[in-house]
Amino acid sequence: MDKVAAAIYKTIGYDPSPSQLELHESPSRFKFIGAGARFGKSLCGAMDVIPDILKPGTRGWIVGPSYDQPSKEFRYIYDAIVAKLGFKPQRELNVSFTTPGPQSLLLPWGAEVFTKSEQNPDALLGEEIDWLILSEGSRLKEETYDMYLRARLGTRHGRVIVPTTPHGYNWLYKRFYLPAINGDPEYWAKVDIKVTENPTFDKEEYDRAKKELPENAFAEQYDGCFVAWSGLIYRRFSRSVHVIDPIPIRASWPVYAAIDPHPSTPAAVVWIAVDEYGTWYVCHEMFHPELTIPEISDRLKKIENKCPVTRYLIDPNAKLIDKLRGQSVSVQMQFRRNGIPCVEANNKFDGAWYKITEMLTPKPVFGEEDNLKPKLFVFNTCKKTIEEFENYTWENEKTGKSHIMDCIKYIANDNPVRALREEELEKMKQEEEERFKDRNARTGY
Repeated sequence: MDKVAAAIYKTIGYDPSPSQLELHESPSRFKFIGAGARFGKSLCGAMDVIPDILKPGTRGWIVGPSYDQPSKEFRYIYDAIVAKLGFKPQRELNVSFTTPGPQSLLLPWGAEVFTKSEQNPDALLGEEIDWLILSEGSRLKEETYDMYLRARLGTRHGRVIVPTTPHGYNWLYKRFYLPAINGDPEYWAKVDIKVTENPTFDKEEYDRAKKELPENAFAEQYDGCFVAWSGLIYRRFSRSVHVIDPIPIRASWPVYAAIDPHPSTPAAVVWIAVDEYGTWYVCHEMFHPELTIPEISDRLKKIENKCPVTRYLIDPNAKLIDKLRGQSVSVQMQFRRNGIPCVEANNKFDGAWYKITEMLTPKPVFGEEDNLKPKLFVFNTCKKTIEEFENYTWENEKTGKSHIMDCIKYIANDNPVRALREEELEKMKQEEEERFKDRNARTGY
């Protein structure tokens, strides 16, 4: 944290918690903090813009689903600037929030603070701003941000703070959280912040709520977690457990590639390598729109130069010939003619679900009860695979919209054979030598 901000916080008596401090210290332009209710999100968001408000001529908005949400950040800002720092406003509006509606604060050095509601979209037009707080942003519509708010930041290179309790894997997850964890320096994010990080929150109340509430509701409202409310299929998948940095794929490991081609949606391809212990590694993915079969085939061959494929699988519907579309050759045969020897996959769901769930489940490694590892890992370069694992619901399965997951299903149903360990290869070699040692070298008998 810079010295100016630290001095301001000390003067107003603000002592940030560890997670709040992380947000304040981040130089990123877009900040997202997901925490349990009553953690102190509104206070954190308000305090982060206090140094901006003390600069001449700045303008900032606090936007919420209604005027109720931004009133909390506004109250903290007003208390810090007026009550604690002693500055007298040049103009103020509805600062006590006696009636639900807009609030504003104009300070002698030209700084302005306004609250806005997405229920009044016309008020979100026109002005340029230096900072924006999305109060309980998880309840705001993505359309509001795209159509009204994002453009307000451009001229002044404004920044965004999103203090919220997560609400499902919604647009904030994709637009703010994922860029941050994927290393975009413009973004900072932290989630899974328990409400108990707030020292004033009663630990007994936390434990009582954990016993009373459904698991999903508690994880979201008290632990600040992203939770799928629409029936997530692979609940055991976790970025912290299953996503890893890429590792070298050994030449002895079999590699399976599954293709899910579609003329109207991007073609999906997934590569899975299997090591000598039966562990799966999702090591490559492809998800490109508007590619012809020869173009897809060329890309597959380029990847095969680095990662030779043991077996290609393809959507079983690719064997069909759609005469209504003027096809005379099936999609599967077109791939074969372009040098991709793909075979028909099994697309049954149930068996694949049991197998993939088993592979995702951490189990003791070499009998060590305290060392639990899953048998399925995803390289962090396979971003679409990770996204689909985290958003793959029963509804998606019925509509067939998760093409990467379909590819993984094809491979799971094919029962990938693990690579042989070195000691197994050596034993096989010894057995073969033993079997042939008394035979005639010339005839083999």
